[in-house]
Amino acid sequence: MSQTSSPADGRFLQDGDHVARILVVKQPDDTYEAQVYVRLTREPEIAETYIPAGIYETEALAWEAAEQRAKRAFEEHEF
Repeated sequence: MSQTSSPADGRFLQDGDHVARILVVKQPDDTYEAQVYVRLTREPEIAETYIPAGIYETEALAWEAAEQRAKRAFEEHEF
């Protein structure tokens, strides 16, 4: 599994033919929402499947949760 990063687009994890884009979005109440989008590498971003990964008190916890949720999506083939 490989990982790349782009500040505007979040971080990308790849596992074979599948890619997950993970994002952390700061909420108005100063919590952080972890988001996961998964798709086949050959598909455009509009074909991404959104998977919510929860709300967290810190940005670091949100990034960790998003990455773990993306890995679970790969293992369980949630595309």
